[in-house]
Amino acid sequence: MGACRRFTFPANSMIPTSLSVDATPLRTSRWRLPALILCVLAALAAAYSMKTGPPPPATVEAVKPVETSAAEILAAIPVERRSDTDKALAKGISRATATPEKARGWIDLGDLLAQKLRDTSDPIFYEHAASAYSHALKIDAQNVNAMTGMAWVTGGRHLFDESVGWANKALAIDPEHIAATGIIGDAALELGDYEQAFDSYQKMMDLRPDLSSWSRGGHLLWLTGDKRRGVWLMEKAIRAGAPFGENTAWCRAKLAMMHFHDGALLPAQQALQPDLKRDSRNPHVLMAAARIAAAKLDYPAALGFCEKLLEAGPHHDALVSKGDVHAAAGDSAKAEECYAQVEELHTASEAKGGHDHMQMARFYADHDRNLVIALRMAEEHKLTKNVLEADVLAWVYFKNGDLKRANAAMKTALSQNTPDAEMRYHAGMIAAAGGRKQEARTHLHQALGQNPQFNVLQAPIARKTLDSLSGASAAIAEPAQGTR
Repeated sequence: MGACRRFTFPANSMIPTSLSVDATPLRTSRWRLPALILCVLAALAAAYSMKTGPPPPATVEAVKPVETSAAEILAAIPVERRSDTDKALAKGISRATATPEKARGWIDLGDLLAQKLRDTSDPIFYEHAASAYSHALKIDAQNVNAMTGMAWVTGGRHLFDESVGWANKALAIDPEHIAATGIIGDAALELGDYEQAFDSYQKMMDLRPDLSSWSRGGHLLWLTGDKRRGVWLMEKAIRAGAPFGENTAWCRAKLAMMHFHDGALLPAQQALQPDLKRDSRNPHVLMAAARIAAAKLDYPAALGFCEKLLEAGPHHDALVSKGDVHAAAGDSAKAEECYAQVEELHTASEAKGGHDHMQMARFYADHDRNLVIALRMAEEHKLTKNVLEADVLAWVYFKNGDLKRANAAMKTALSQNTPDAEMRYHAGMIAAAGGRKQEARTHLHQALGQNPQFNVLQAPIARKTLDSLSGASAAIAEPAQGTR
């Protein structure tokens, strides 16, 4: 089906004939809340219903942090002094300390804490940001920027009804508030309401075309099957730049994965080069680099990127990737050590109220572990319209032997023609299990044709299954190390 809609651009913004990765900044844009978009392999949205278009503003109860004083809020914030964000955060704490009676200082502090979370992926900064924004609302209950901050916090925690409520309160006061508009779109995208997401992101681009709006639009275009325009728009976002380099790094990582899913490993690697050259510790950059290295069969490099990421602390994707690379290299003992750490991390996250169930369901299904638990986790989202969630749901149903439900969920997953090779692999395996050989061959050919090394453990299974279905070699060569 492909994308249900397309964005409109000015006449002088036509897609160029040749699309190239160009990280040269054309201008620097400044906004309160930079882009917050989902990570294809990280946490997915809860399946709440949402009306098309913003509903009337509602009375919203925030996720309230523990009641603390201004001094306690400031004292609890961990501050390092390694990055530009850390330096800005230290200044933000000083400003809030000097003028605790002013809402502006607390809002700026909340924004910096939000930036710190984007830099590190550490969910503890949701708590600190919520405290800062809540304190600002105590001072000024009608402050639009504080409301938008709470919309960001609740959206990040996947409490999308609350997030939309906060954003709509802000929009009732300022109908053209950029960040609130983006958060409405983010919630819609997570919930699989792609029409609403297109509307919100189009409005963002009309009001202020910059990294924040273009990166959101690029990701949505790719997700809904328009990879060419998605790449083009993400490149525009990168060229626009951002006040914090980590937000541009996020865009480069997303662009790299768009190329990765297309099997274009060299362009994918080139997209990351500006950040890798500066020894970036951005988790999205490092994970993309690890996947690219593994696809090129450069296992030492892949492990090195995972290790660098893990220096900052346990990380689900890094541990899974590290384990998979060890397994692909034949070291099952080291792989099992990594997988055990994944389960320990999930237990710790769950104790803190984490929402990584779909991540874990995918992990369990991929590795044939705890499949009944995986089913319970995935079925929390059994009504989802989000194509990435539906893909996980279908895969878990398949691994539990429920082909009827697997087929239904996979129909939703494929509804937007998302150019994700692994999604096609799942569709092929489900079709093969149902005896639909031609359909299975088609999907598996598509998966391996897009990227013959889409996953170090699953791609060999795809080739073996396709060979079995075809009764002969699938005639899809594996890439030589360092090619593509």
